[in-house]
Amino acid sequence: MIRPHALVIGGTGMLRGVVLALAREGPVSVVARTRPDIEVLGRDAPVVFPVPVDYRRTRDLESALAEATAARGPFTTAVAWIRSDAPDAALAAARSVRGPFFHVLSSAEADPARPDAGRRARFAGIAGVSYHEVILGFVREGGRSRWLLNSEISRGVLDAVAAAAPRAIVGAVEPWSERP
Repeated sequence: MIRPHALVIGGTGMLRGVVLALAREGPVSVVARTRPDIEVLGRDAPVVFPVPVDYRRTRDLESALAEATAARGPFTTAVAWIRSDAPDAALAAARSVRGPFFHVLSSAEADPARPDAGRRARFAGIAGVSYHEVILGFVREGGRSRWLLNSEISRGVLDAVAAAAPRAIVGAVEPWSERP
């Protein structure tokens, strides 16, 4: 049996709770631009390992992920929050995973005026990967809307990982006109 080895991209901020939860199951490699941010996580969970790399540099990302898998085994799951200024990073990361890849996306990806039917197709060709989208929405309360808190994001992402549905929405994305 392969021991679980998770990959989290964006785990030093809003996905910190995801990293700590996954670390209870086995090693977690965390991609971040600076090592100190990851080392802080490692103090809370000794099975958290830094992968200090700027994911906008695709070749550097691929090399760093190859080193992480050589050291701790293949990634059996991944959670990736990747900004839109790195269009190739999610595909590069997904190619290093053998299992579910949870792509965390902003509410803009749910904009009915901007559908992206091709995103799922781009990931479909990667052998051994099951692609899942996790759309981050907003919260309506007291007649107002606000963005999700980090704790709400982590809880929602963990729920999405447990459910393993093709698409999950954390919070609300409708009505679109109520976005903060």
